[in-house]
Parts: sequence; C-alpha cells; structure tokens
Amino acid sequence: MLGAAVIAATLVFVSTRSPGPGLDPDAMAYMGAATSLVHQGRMRVPTAEWSRPDSTSTLSLWPPGFPAAIALPVYLGASPIQSARWINIVSAAVIAGTIILIVAGPLGLWAGVITAAIVFATQAVFDTNITVLSEPLFIALMLLLLAAMVYARDRLVLLSVLATALVMVRYAGAAAPAAAVIWTLLDARRDWRARVRRAITVALLPAITMVLWFARTAIAPDRHATPKLHLYGGWGATLVQARDTFAEWLAPLLSDGTLQRSIALLVAIALTGFIMTAASDTAGNRLRQLRVSGVATILGATSLLGVCYLIVVLVSRAFVGGTIPLDWRILAPLIVLIEIAAVTSIGYWWRAYHFPVHATITVIGVIWFAAAATVTVNDAIYAATEGSDFAGSVWRQSSLTAWVREHAAGRPIYSNWPPALYFYANRIARELPDSMDVGDVSGFADQIRKDHGYLVGFDERSPDFMSPSTLARDLGLHQVARTSDGAVWAADSVVAPDSAITAPAAPRRPR
Repeated sequence: MLGAAVIAATLVFVSTRSPGPGLDPDAMAYMGAATSLVHQGRMRVPTAEWSRPDSTSTLSLWPPGFPAAIALPVYLGASPIQSARWINIVSAAVIAGTIILIVAGPLGLWAGVITAAIVFATQAVFDTNITVLSEPLFIALMLLLLAAMVYARDRLVLLSVLATALVMVRYAGAAAPAAAVIWTLLDARRDWRARVRRAITVALLPAITMVLWFARTAIAPDRHATPKLHLYGGWGATLVQARDTFAEWLAPLLSDGTLQRSIALLVAIALTGFIMTAASDTAGNRLRQLRVSGVATILGATSLLGVCYLIVVLVSRAFVGGTIPLDWRILAPLIVLIEIAAVTSIGYWWRAYHFPVHATITVIGVIWFAAAATVTVNDAIYAATEGSDFAGSVWRQSSLTAWVREHAAGRPIYSNWPPALYFYANRIARELPDSMDVGDVSGFADQIRKDHGYLVGFDERSPDFMSPSTLARDLGLHQVARTSDGAVWAADSVVAPDSAITAPAAPRRPR
C-alpha cells in the first residue's frame, strides 16, 4: 500500500513539474482566495464584475475547503501554485493507498493494486490530479469516507468530519453527508431509535457547517455568489456530453463515433452485469467457502455514495445551474466509485470461473489498460512539456500579457480573460459585460472613462463575455496597443511606447 502511494505521488510530481501543473480558470479563484486568506484574513476571488468598486469579490461560487488547504503551505512560505501542486501530490498518494485498503480487505493485495492502477490509468481521473482543481482533494476525502463506511462504521465522529470536509471542498460533496446518514440508518445491527440517534450525530456537523457557509454567502451576494434557484431545461446537450465522457472512459483511444459508443455500451453492460450479480449474491449462497463476505459492504457503500453523488449533480444541473457540464471533471469521482465496484465484483466471482472466462476478462482488461494508459501518458507528457490549460506556452508567452506587465501599472484593467492576467501579469482584472444590454454597455463606457481604465482583450474569445473588439468599437474606445494575440483600448488616445509586441503564437482557449 505504501509503495502504491509513493508511485502515485511520484507520477503526479513528475507530471506537474514546470510548466505544470495545469491552470484551469477556477485555479485563479482557489489560489487567489488562499492568498487573500493568508494576507488579509478573508477569502476574496481576484476578479469581479465590471460595475463593482472593488476589483475582488467574495468567495462563494466555490466552497472554502480547497482554498483553505492551499493557504496553509502559503502561510509557511510556499507559492500558491506550488502549494496547490503539493496538495494534489499528497491527494494522489491518499487515493492510491486508500483504494488498496478498501479492496484488499476481502479480495487481497493484488486486487487492490489492480484497482489503484486502473484508477490512475483513467484519463478523467489522472487529468484532475495534474491540474489545480479541487477534485483530487475531493476524491481523496471521498475514498477516506468510503473506507470509514466500510471498516469504521461505528466511528460516527469520523464519518461526520469527513462528510463535512467533502461538502466544504465541493458543493457536490453534499452527497457525502447524505450517504453517511443513510448508511447509518441502514445499520441492521441496531433498532430504529438507535439508528436515528446515530444518524443525527453524523448529520449535525455537516448541517451546521453548510448553514453557516450559505448564511455568510447570502450576506455578500455578487456575480460569484450561489446562483438563484431556477428550473433549467436544455438537457439534450448535457446528456450527449455525459455519453461522450463515458464513451471516452470505457473505449479510450478510439475516435468519437458509433464504434466507440457501441464498444463503450457493451463494456458498460458487462460491468453492470458483474456488479449486479455480485451484489445479489454477496450473502455467499454460491461462494460461501471463499470468505468474501466483505464484498457486500464495499458494494453497498460504494453504490450508495455513487448514487447520492449522481443525484446531487443532476439536481444541481436542474435547479442551480443550467450550464453545469457532465464532463470528465464532474464525473471523475463517480468513475472512481464505479471502477472500485467493478473490480470488486469481478474479484468476487473470479474463483467461480474457468480458464476461458479468466482469459477473456484478462485480455479485455489488458487492452483497456494499455489504451487508457496511452492516453493518460500522452496527457502527462503534454502537461510536463507544453503545459495544459493556462499553463500552456501560448499563455505563458503572451505578448499582450507582457504589454500589461510593462505599461499598465496604475490603470484599472477590464478583460475577457482575467485568469491569464492574474497568473502572468500579477494583475487583477475586472470582467467585461456579458451581453449587449444598453444599460450594461453604457454603464461600462462611463466606468472605463471615469477610472481611466484599459480594456485588455485577447483575440481568443471567451464564452462568458462579449467580444472586446466589438465592445471597444461600439463604445468608441481608442486602440492603445495591438499585439499578436490581442489589443488594448482606452477612452483616451494616448499610446504607450513599444505598444506592438510580437509573440510566437496566438493564445488558445483552455480546454
């Protein structure tokens, strides 16, 4: 178990060396909030709506757990990005070690090692570990909760603390206290009164924590506050995205299309069959002599966590945010749980099969692992050489960012990509208007003239805001500088020196 943890940590360590780790747009919020917590004692996101007098905003669209974790190494002297990187490295070690602990109990060490290897070969999981995201910490805590549900069911305080930590790292972590409470209520060893008392004990700390956090968020609402409840439609594209995510997971290396989806469907049916038959037979009717009764507990806890997580995600998509994707990042925790359940189920039935079945499962497993590992290794090499997302060379070498560093001191900045300026110019930029609403546009024009600000627009268009060039043209702003990857506009016509700076390539939108 220790060896697997070291190997997993080493893989993430190597894959996140400079220019890594990958920088997702959300990384700006995580690292900025951590930095402000250390220096100001409060969590502030280093961007805001254009109309706000403060260029920062309250951390509320993201829960505080991951920024708080980053803040500790920052307080001790580490840079925010290296702090986040080491959290991912430690999380990888915890993920690998805990998987082995969970699966090896009833099935043996090699079953646990195989499960850990499968999880880290999975692109959706590994890519989160090499990017500054909350998912690695979330998955590590989720697996610790799963281990506690399986092996420490009576440690109610432990269940409560882990469930609270999960919901404070990601809002989807609300699945954790729900699963822990239901798991406690299903404890057949006790009568219903005892179950209810114990369930209340587990639920109390997560409930208090969530109420306090949401009350704090409601006090200072802004663009980054929790969205208003609303019934969102448009599920077609979301379900297609979920289908494609699962297809890429179950049939890696194949091109998107009918063949990939068909193979993925067959694999999904087979895995579902293994899990369902194992779950229905865990009383040991057929394999009582094999002493694998612990499989029932693993499958029960894993299934409960997975179902609760999926329900929270789908309810959030329906009522909280219609743009919530069902992509690799959102589905990674669910994929981990499915892989644990699948390997556990196959291991449960393993001794009941003869050689042809063993050979078939082994060949299919090796083919999948080789394909998945190939994709994952390619991502690791890309991240460690070119850099992924905002860590990519086109963002690191941006001539527009270089211009801002040299010539925009003392000027408020408004941009379509605030994270790029935060990461590489050490500047906080307000957001642009997100629509051509007459009131917003005219208000923005008054604001940028009043504070003598710069509109810094990257050529790579952001899906969240209107085109900077269109906005500048409609407002009659003067172009101050033009670079190979963007332009700068202002209400005055003063042009700064060296305004034309070239760069090797135009920026690419982060994936």
